[in-house]
Amino acid sequence: MDTFIRTLGASYEHGHEIGTHDHGWGQLIYASSGAIHVTACGQAWLIPPARAVWMPPGTPHRLRMRGRTRLRTLYIAPLHCAELAARPLGLIVSPLLRALIQELVRIGHVTMADRRHRAMGEAMLVMLARAERFPLALNLPADRRAQRVAEAILAHPGSGDTLNDIAAACGATLRTMQRIFLAETGMPLSEWRQMARLMVAASVLLDGKSVTDAALEAGYSGLSAFIHAFGTKVGQTPSAFRLAATDVSL
Repeated sequence: MDTFIRTLGASYEHGHEIGTHDHGWGQLIYASSGAIHVTACGQAWLIPPARAVWMPPGTPHRLRMRGRTRLRTLYIAPLHCAELAARPLGLIVSPLLRALIQELVRIGHVTMADRRHRAMGEAMLVMLARAERFPLALNLPADRRAQRVAEAILAHPGSGDTLNDIAAACGATLRTMQRIFLAETGMPLSEWRQMARLMVAASVLLDGKSVTDAALEAGYSGLSAFIHAFGTKVGQTPSAFRLAATDVSL
């Protein structure tokens, strides 16, 4: 069989989860609407429509949908993954890459025998190899209790619950969680939660919504505190980030 790219298009409701699994083929995970929490290899990404995650063949990962989500995914035969990254990566989806994804999903199975299919598939592989990286990801702890805390934060990053409340609900003391997060993720728990909130804010901004919407969704009651935190961690103001994202996703 000469198929070298297979595709899948599916729609999911908010909160739908696809548990830990892997594929023999490489996978490009992309949402044309909504957003997807992707976890793999001890890291977590939140990808809105202007972003995607590349998953090499055989890499265990799991997905959770944020909002009503339209998943558009490509599976690439292992033989054609040699020039692609050997570890999971967040990628920026350019307008051309987005158009290629949509067309390939419409085709379904991309074969070497069909000249048009082959040309589009090969263009896709070149674009994936050269796509700009999207580095906003979180390291995940290995400790089981800390994993429960991390999952609780990622599920509701804008929650008003205190860290002490979250730790207690997950069967641990805040002091223990602070020690474990610093040792296993390289971040204090409070900073880790802040980064989780900023990932959500970035997703909201990439979806074309306002800075105020992003701040509220991320759990910030004050706009100035949000703008300061975002600028410090992301390296540009929310407005500048939104403008750059709009240029990419047109």
